[in-house]
Amino acid sequence: MLIFLDTEFNDLVQSPLLISIGLVSENERTFYAELSDTYSPKECGDFTLEHVLPLLEGGGVLIPWHELAPKLKEWIASFSEPVQIAVDSLAWDWPWVLRIFNDAAWPANLDKQPALLTMNYLVNWDVFEGEVEAAFDASKVPPLRRHHALDDAKANLIGFQCSGGFE
Repeated sequence: MLIFLDTEFNDLVQSPLLISIGLVSENERTFYAELSDTYSPKECGDFTLEHVLPLLEGGGVLIPWHELAPKLKEWIASFSEPVQIAVDSLAWDWPWVLRIFNDAAWPANLDKQPALLTMNYLVNWDVFEGEVEAAFDASKVPPLRRHHALDDAKANLIGFQCSGGFE
């Protein structure tokens, strides 16, 4: 089972601070969390202030960092089969998985290598890219919100399904 992941963080810096994480499985089960104690708006770059923070939901999805690993591990463990996380950015998204799950907390059914959503691995990269873009079309009901971690993960799932998957 593939699980598509996206994260949002404070800025494109060497040590970014996690703001939110979204995952959606091939069968469309979702996990979404926003972190309450990992960053402050004053630590955010202009892009994040303008495009990411306005999309945050708060309320029941807002959790402290120490709750993220157990909640995400429980969600992943709820799949009765092996799972692999698919990312479109190995450099920015996958390191968060490694930080969240140190060796002691790693879910037993989670592959330790990500699936890469890149032109080197997908059957049809152009279709993937086009469908990801189309997922954010404002005329869709409901439209996906670009730079919302869960919606970005959902767009990657749509692109993957339409592109024919992996070679």
